Amino acid sequence: MKKYLPTIYLIIFLLILIIPSLGMAVFGPSEPENDEQAGFPSIVSEEGGINLQYLQQAGDWFESRFAFRKQMVTAYSLVLGNVFDTSSIPGVVTGTNGWLYYADTIPDYQRTSIMTERQLHNAVRHVYLVNEYCENNDIEFFLVIAPDKNTLYPEQMPYYYPAGEGDSNMFLLMQALEIERIPHSDLWMTFEEEEGTFYFARDSHWNNMGAAMAAHEILSSIGVDHTNYRMMPYSIERIHQGDLEQMIYPGAVRPEEDYVFDTPPVFTYDAPVQSNFDFRIQTTGTGTEDLLMYRDSFGSSLLPFMAEPFDNALFSRSNACQINDLLSVNPDVLIIEKAERFIFQFYSTASRLPSPLRDLPDNAVEITPESLSTAQAGEYVTITGTLPDGSYEDDSIILIVSGDNCFEAYPVTDIANGTEGFQSLLEKNLISTDNIRVFIV
Repeated sequence: MKKYLPTIYLIIFLLILIIPSLGMAVFGPSEPENDEQAGFPSIVSEEGGINLQYLQQAGDWFESRFAFRKQMVTAYSLVLGNVFDTSSIPGVVTGTNGWLYYADTIPDYQRTSIMTERQLHNAVRHVYLVNEYCENNDIEFFLVIAPDKNTLYPEQMPYYYPAGEGDSNMFLLMQALEIERIPHSDLWMTFEEEEGTFYFARDSHWNNMGAAMAAHEILSSIGVDHTNYRMMPYSIERIHQGDLEQMIYPGAVRPEEDYVFDTPPVFTYDAPVQSNFDFRIQTTGTGTEDLLMYRDSFGSSLLPFMAEPFDNALFSRSNACQINDLLSVNPDVLIIEKAERFIFQFYSTASRLPSPLRDLPDNAVEITPESLSTAQAGEYVTITGTLPDGSYEDDSIILIVSGDNCFEAYPVTDIANGTEGFQSLLEKNLISTDNIRVFIV
């Protein structure tokens, strides 16, 4: 019998290899996970010649559409997760007791990607300038950071990802915002003070009750009358499918329990939406003020609770504020919600709001940027540039001078290139693009 074992193993191995192809012949390809995977590539290119990428594209198509793909990926992931306590895909971390964590949160959790002093300064200065714009235009501003799941619930993290020591980026930012007196909310404390678990085990976000608690904290902080859904009757139903579980176990997603309020928030969508993850959503609620809110995926479950107490609201998934949104909505309240893992966007992406006028200080030093470019769009001109090494300190402010006018630019860190730069949005009638000087103070 032993002499036949290699042959038996070989036959089993070959059978496993042909299952995907045989399955496609019998049952057809798997359902596509996105539109790019839907159609089989053509051997003829769009220009009418031979498609030189045909074999590569056909291989990619087969990899994404082979028969039983979802089931086989799920089986592989279950073996790795349940037997070896590890994840089959790089985007998900397998924790204990069935918990899953988003891998992008690991650098913050282990303190391996802490902001430099310059990056922290840029992040705070960015928010400072947005808040200043709001104050000058009678808009109430508020910033909220949604804590990563392993920040609130680290006890289910696997042992091979030990928590780092020292202050996190979120804590550093909160401290700096407090010093600058910029309105913000410490949601970490909000959840820490409440007994219970308010994030999903197999999703990267808070559950419906967590969203309700976050909304209550935000709305209470800015003095907007609202219903505190934390105190409203609810039921618990198994209706939520976790985003992380769909990534790692696509064929074995188990609905998680979520809170369902007996009376949901009252509001209407101004136009049909596919989901609350849509890039732009406008709503009509029951209040008297108008809201502009920039939010990421955490803001999707937050949306109903924030839409109800406002008259009109625009929810945008833009990474930074846009002047066109401000002009079209004319909001009474501007809120920025950002997940803890996206704090880096505050120092790497500038808001497109007009730079404020400043007086040029006597100690300002003129520099020659390594690069300087201008771009006009409508009534505004965008000026961007890169600072030469050694021309700035950690707390340096960048000023743009054109003629008799001086403006403060948004500082920007180019993470990919490791350089420091700036961006300034200016009304074109206030500057001359032929006469732009840059100063550091």
